[in-house]
Amino acid sequence: MNDKLLNSLLNRINDLKAFKTGDFLLSSGKKSDFYFDGRLLTLDPIAIDLITRLFLEIVRERKVNIVGGPATASIPIISSIVFASFNEKKSKNLISGFFVRNHQKDYGTGKIIEGHLPKKSKVIIIDDTLTTGNSVLQTIKHVEKMDCEIVEVLTILDRNESGKINLNKAGYKTTSLLIYNNLTKMIEKNI
Repeated sequence: MNDKLLNSLLNRINDLKAFKTGDFLLSSGKKSDFYFDGRLLTLDPIAIDLITRLFLEIVRERKVNIVGGPATASIPIISSIVFASFNEKKSKNLISGFFVRNHQKDYGTGKIIEGHLPKKSKVIIIDDTLTTGNSVLQTIKHVEKMDCEIVEVLTILDRNESGKINLNKAGYKTTSLLIYNNLTKMIEKNI
């Protein structure tokens, strides 16, 4: 893993003030004394470039051509990886993407999975933050209905709660670029 890119990402988190301390309510319903605003990173041109380059390295190592994740946090990351795979001059292996909606549409085609996900594909699931793993597991449930193999789950930040444990118990390899250190109360490199 490119240590220089990880250091640059940590610096960008500080620049954007994407890591905050205080009293926060998380989407899981739990209270937390810190908040990681992944949207500030994934919608920032510098941060998304760093994240994309780091994730793309892992995706290429795993020889996977399809990435996807839960709506909405994963969408900018997936889009950036798909676009970067097209712009790689040395690669002929384009990466396609998809996302899984929270609820099935009741209009149009009625899809819950949007984008490119052929049956029996090898897939990497992507999300910005890992807390309990519930949204990722919900996404995986829909992807596996397509007889797809989940090669790995990638996240920007592991909040160092039960998420990685829950995903590992369910049989899914999980890698996060960064992890919250409960002792120092800081975000640190995880790989």
